[in-house]
Amino acid sequence: MEEKNHDFTPMMSPDKDYHEIKPYVVFWGLFYAALFALAIGYLCLKIGQTIDAFAPVSILAMGTAVLLKRKDAFPENVHIQAIASAGTNMLGGAMFILPAFFILNIHMTYVSMMIPIMLGSVMGIMMAIIFRKYFCVDMHKEYPFPAGRAAVGVLTSNEGASAKLMIISGLAGFFYDLVINTFGWWQEVVNSLTFNWGQKLASNYKIAFSLDTEAALLGIGYYTGIRYASIICAGSFFSWFVCMPIIYYMGGDHAVMIGSKMVALKDVPVDVLFSKYVKYIGIGMLAMGGIIGLLKMGSVVKQVFTTAIKETFSGKVIHHASMLRTERDISMKTITLTMIAMIVLFGISFHLMCANTIAQSLIAVVIVVVFAFMLSVVGISSIAFTGSEPVSGMTIFMLMVASLVMLGTGLHGQQGIIAVLFMSAFLATTLGMAGNFMSELKVAHLTGATPKKMQQWQVVSAVMVSILSVGVVMLLDSAYGFTGKTVLSAPQANMFATMAQTFMEGGGAHAPLMMAGAIMAVLMWMLNIPVLAFALGAYLPMEINTPLLVGALISWLVSRSSKDKGVCEARLHRGEIVSAGLVAGGALGGLVSAVVRIMGINWFMDEWAATPDATYIAIAVYIGLCYMVWKIAMKGKKH
Repeated sequence: MEEKNHDFTPMMSPDKDYHEIKPYVVFWGLFYAALFALAIGYLCLKIGQTIDAFAPVSILAMGTAVLLKRKDAFPENVHIQAIASAGTNMLGGAMFILPAFFILNIHMTYVSMMIPIMLGSVMGIMMAIIFRKYFCVDMHKEYPFPAGRAAVGVLTSNEGASAKLMIISGLAGFFYDLVINTFGWWQEVVNSLTFNWGQKLASNYKIAFSLDTEAALLGIGYYTGIRYASIICAGSFFSWFVCMPIIYYMGGDHAVMIGSKMVALKDVPVDVLFSKYVKYIGIGMLAMGGIIGLLKMGSVVKQVFTTAIKETFSGKVIHHASMLRTERDISMKTITLTMIAMIVLFGISFHLMCANTIAQSLIAVVIVVVFAFMLSVVGISSIAFTGSEPVSGMTIFMLMVASLVMLGTGLHGQQGIIAVLFMSAFLATTLGMAGNFMSELKVAHLTGATPKKMQQWQVVSAVMVSILSVGVVMLLDSAYGFTGKTVLSAPQANMFATMAQTFMEGGGAHAPLMMAGAIMAVLMWMLNIPVLAFALGAYLPMEINTPLLVGALISWLVSRSSKDKGVCEARLHRGEIVSAGLVAGGALGGLVSAVVRIMGINWFMDEWAATPDATYIAIAVYIGLCYMVWKIAMKGKKH
């Protein structure tokens, strides 16, 4: 495939060697990895979501370099940020799955919980490495990698006018998202259900609209670009404006279980219907999209396997004498042997802790390996499109399939639950690490850092955090617990615990919906529509998708604001700096707000935030924020 990465010049020249890894880099990278694993792990169990650490770590690394008067700090900051990212890259497997054992009152030892997290972390890193060239280099123009580009924007804005612009926009994003999440002066999610007309529209026609006004999401949308943002929103509109009304119309008086009550489907609120039913259509689309993606990447997969076999069994390492520093990866032989070791260790561990027969263990290994390869493509593509990854949705799909298959092998009851949760922890960690680490490898590609060095230290950091994350879960269980009153809610873990119990008892009500989604994915592919982008929109809540389109529209308008191409490029780049500041500042504002709430300080104006007036203010302020991005971007001048 023709390479398409010759339209930019990285800050670190590929022809020059840099002293990238030093004790200073390793110390601060691992320190921040541990720190954010603790902080964001706690946040994940509290509110059910993680926050990307790239923004605060990048800013802390740059600030530390200034305080310590480090010279040539740019290469150091790139790798500190990458090493520290492992602290959050693999948290999905640990924080979304492991608490389920405590919720179900299933005793698991420290080591038994650590094994799937550690093995999955290393497996995910290897998955990202083998597809690095395809996603980061060959498809440089096709995949926007908004989070990776935002990280580069932060790291490269440490001097001159760019630094000032980054500080200004960063402060704006920080206070904007801090106010939303801490005080509630205006509503975070603009929702049509807030108004009487919106409630009537939802009641009569089952249609609702929502948009999250956080500054960070607006910035991510600017980097996403109009094409993929439009496709993602099209998927979201398909779920909410097509699937939802059809299900209501066809379901009618059909009784469904909502909580502990049976209610008619026509009386189920639209947001509940989406989370309980419609999003499973998106999950089916994502799964089929992964299969289609692997088939489309057939030549790439064939090349990967051919190289792996040659290097592993012939004893010859395939390389080019003229290989640039920025093209070097961990050798394919090392990758292959490492992945085989992870798979074998997983099989042995599963057999000792979960299985009764060798056949059960072999089947479990086949399931997780197939889903790891298939869904890693989904996760990486999702990160490449939007900067977010549907780890939960993909793992739910595997859990359902695994439950049905393992039931057929004779595993059931508590032993069966342990088995599918063990498999889920491994897969969720693999997917989370593969997708998020690919974003870091994109940072390496854009900045000119050495991928091999980033890969080696990501493994070290991931292993350390794998050990630490289990301790965090056990510590928080001892301090707060996950069941009863005044405990950590752990919403994702509660969902997985419930689903594991349900499916291991023979439940499978969502299978037809996922099959429908899979059929839709095939139709999208036949129409030459990017399946994964559309599927991601169909799965994620609308309020997360719509701000991507708003940010992308601003970017599109800026890019066409002049007949002079050079002027347009200058304005677009200036807008990227502003957007990077919004992403970084917004992430920090959200993190500070979460910490304040976790400390028991509640300044949020709940009653006011739920009123139409708060929504009107939100709309006005959000329009002002959009105008600020556009106005500042338009001041860009051709050099």
